[in-house]
Amino acid sequence: MKLEPEVASAGVSGPLLDPRALLADAPRLRDAMDAAGWSAAALDDLLGLTARTHLDRDELAPILRRTTEGSPLATLARLFVIGAPVSREQAAAAGVPPSWLKDDGTARVRLQAVAHGGIEVTVPHDAGRASAGTHPDAVLGVGAASLTLAAATPRRNVGRTLDLGTGSGVQALLADDHSDAVVATDHNPRAVAFARLSAALNGVDLDVREGDLLAPVVGDAYDLVVSNPPFVIGPRARYTYRDAGLTGDEVSRRLVGELPAVLASDGVAVLLVNWLHLAGEDGDDRVRSWVPSGCDAWVVQRELAAPQEYVTAWLRDGDEGARFDALYDEWMDWFEQSRVEAVAFGVLALRRTTRAPSVVLDVVDQPIGIWGDEMTDHFARQDALADGVLDRAWRLRADVRLHQVASREDDGWYVETQLVQQSAGLRWSGGTDEHGAALLAGCDGTVPLRTLFSLLAVSAGIPEDEAVEQGLPAVQRLVDQGFLVP
Repeated sequence: MKLEPEVASAGVSGPLLDPRALLADAPRLRDAMDAAGWSAAALDDLLGLTARTHLDRDELAPILRRTTEGSPLATLARLFVIGAPVSREQAAAAGVPPSWLKDDGTARVRLQAVAHGGIEVTVPHDAGRASAGTHPDAVLGVGAASLTLAAATPRRNVGRTLDLGTGSGVQALLADDHSDAVVATDHNPRAVAFARLSAALNGVDLDVREGDLLAPVVGDAYDLVVSNPPFVIGPRARYTYRDAGLTGDEVSRRLVGELPAVLASDGVAVLLVNWLHLAGEDGDDRVRSWVPSGCDAWVVQRELAAPQEYVTAWLRDGDEGARFDALYDEWMDWFEQSRVEAVAFGVLALRRTTRAPSVVLDVVDQPIGIWGDEMTDHFARQDALADGVLDRAWRLRADVRLHQVASREDDGWYVETQLVQQSAGLRWSGGTDEHGAALLAGCDGTVPLRTLFSLLAVSAGIPEDEAVEQGLPAVQRLVDQGFLVP
């Protein structure tokens, strides 16, 4: 798509800006933002924690009332968060370059301050209102999928990072904090331009390349790859940011198969994927079959949606308005013809390895926070499991707690259930009995597991080999889920 100063939108949501027109004055705006105290926390204080909800519903009055004092930060918020006009005098007083304003006093783009895991970045994106719908070539700000990927990305220091399908550039900006060099790619030229604008606003040096999937990085090698690709599964491509135009879940399958070609030895790739559950097939086996040889994989399923739930969610995403019913029927007809029973969404991690590979699929539907460290820890745990656990000392992770439910009986309290639970990471939980609880209490990192089983066998009055046979699978699962660490 050729970029022009203003790209016509065929009446969908107004003209789309060429972000390159703002690049020269990006440092001036950054200075104005710094002077005004622009930050995610400051904007939350000014606009309120519910501002995002009001914006999504086109409810501007509640947040406009909070920006009437005329401070530089209020002016910037009116322009770049709310999308309201200000006078030229107000804009000048706040240090806003004239090139960033339209003739009507509104901003040419929106800005979104994102605070994540101690890193803060500001991302520019296309202006838009829900009532006007979403333009097919729009570059969106940071949404739920972006935050899901950011939360799952390991933040260890690495040499080279690739952000494939960068969009507005948020993953690349976050990765810059722990990478020697970052390359960002996108097949949408407008996204490439926005990523460069994001880098300029944040004072970050990004190598941003245009091209489809891995074409811009053939021959490169990366220690970390992150990708929020256009993974949505539908009958046809409508939106550049979410639809790859490939059949079914082909874009996810292709990326999983091809990403190892750009991974360095022991490099890790983390990407968002959708995969289909078709009638007569096992959906879990389907996604496992995508993993190429020479790679470990960890598939973390976060959602499993029925077709009607999946379709309505993505139609709401596009603010389809009066076209909702017709598009719903078209999408559902396609699902029925394709024998789709459900669509899974999750995070898939790959690691280049020379060991016997492991492919693990876990369903994690409980609320979780930032868990990127779990990615690298998971692969280390798989290595430990492959080496054997009995002759190694294990330590109970510090955030694990034992919860007991007891009932009052004539001779005191009777413990009915015991639950071990993590308070961080993936927040796994699982039941245990008194023997399991005792074994876990003995895991202090100094005593080999085999010795603990011997002590447990004496306490339970059973042979040691029986204690190992009964308890080893449970311990292996506890290692797999990170309750026990080397």
